[in-house]
Amino acid sequence: HDAGLSSQGVYIAMERLQGRDLRQALAEGWRPTPAAAAQLVRRVADALAYAHGRGVVHCDIKPANIFLTRRDKPKVLDFGIARIANSRAVPLLDGALAGSPHYLAPEQLQGQAVDARTDIHALGVVFYELLTLRRAFPGDTVEQITTAVLTNHPAPAHELRPGVPRTLAGIAAKAMAREPGNRYASAAEMSADLRRWAERHPQHDAEMEAPRA
Repeated sequence: HDAGLSSQGVYIAMERLQGRDLRQALAEGWRPTPAAAAQLVRRVADALAYAHGRGVVHCDIKPANIFLTRRDKPKVLDFGIARIANSRAVPLLDGALAGSPHYLAPEQLQGQAVDARTDIHALGVVFYELLTLRRAFPGDTVEQITTAVLTNHPAPAHELRPGVPRTLAGIAAKAMAREPGNRYASAAEMSADLRRWAERHPQHDAEMEAPRA
């Protein structure tokens, strides 16, 4: 909202948020329906489309950076390692990867250029986790997770959790495809597919209620 210099130093004033991030909600027992997961991810995709339209790639989309407000409307947080589209990927920092390795795209892990499809990959991984309630690329160390991202082929979400629609499983799989060219070309395109699914399946419960403090 504001930035400037005060007697105590430089300051930035930002929106005060009430709620919790998606990582906290999941840790506290929230288990979204597939429709709720689709609605949440669609809204995040819309936010990313806005950023991408201004040439900014977030580079660190993960549950901890998706904040659910009191009305359960997601807000994308922490553009601390964001890059200009088509720039080099986030470098290694002190031997560790900047960002959360579970959600990093292969091109980030390999030090290649990033673009909007890098964020789409991460959002696809988040969507997969919401649909299946398990991580797409597990591992206990950075090396194990990196190997999983670069070599594993996660099982389709509808095969891991009863009730997950094949269409939503397909959207998640396309978004997190290993090759950027096989992903959605834009976050807006991914959002449109999720919106079309919701319009064709209005009977699905899209309740977004998360556990409260």
